[in-house]
Parts: sequence; structure tokens; C-alpha cells
Amino acid sequence: IVPLALAWDLGASRWSAEQRVRFANDPANLLAVAGKSNQDKGDKQPALWMPANRAFWCQYAMQYIEVLRGYGLPVDEPSVPVLREATGTCPTS
Repeated sequence: IVPLALAWDLGASRWSAEQRVRFANDPANLLAVAGKSNQDKGDKQPALWMPANRAFWCQYAMQYIEVLRGYGLPVDEPSVPVLREATGTCPTS
């Protein structure tokens, strides 16, 4: 969900090796996807890439935010409006 290189740029560079390994293997941050989708996403933040399936935006955004929060990482500024839009697709009831 949160690319390793992006996490590094957002603050993981200051983590211990143990914490970086935990992040890289955290099931909350892993998602099985087709190879093409994974290649398209690469190390991009939500401002530059969101899933093609808009029906998945809510789940993707919520999981992305939770992973960042769980590891004390900030949301990059350009991704804030994109994540707001994505969470706006979440069911309200």
C-alpha cells in the first residue's frame, strides 16, 4: 500500500533496521495485485497514482492512511486532496 521508497522519504530513513523490516512485511501494508497494477503504481504516492477501480478507492485510502498513522509517517501534501476525495467515496451508513 505505502511504497517502501516513499516511506523512506517520509521518515523511515530514521528507523531502525528492525522497524524497516517490520514495515516491509506488515500484512496491513501488503496487497496482492496483478503485476501490471503493481508496476504502474511503483513508488508513487496517491497524488500520482490511485487504483483504476474507483470502487476500491475508499478501502485503498483508508488502508493507506492507517499504515501511515500506525508508523508515525506524514501524508505528503500533494496526496491530501486525493485521499480526501477517495475517503469521500466511503459508505456513510
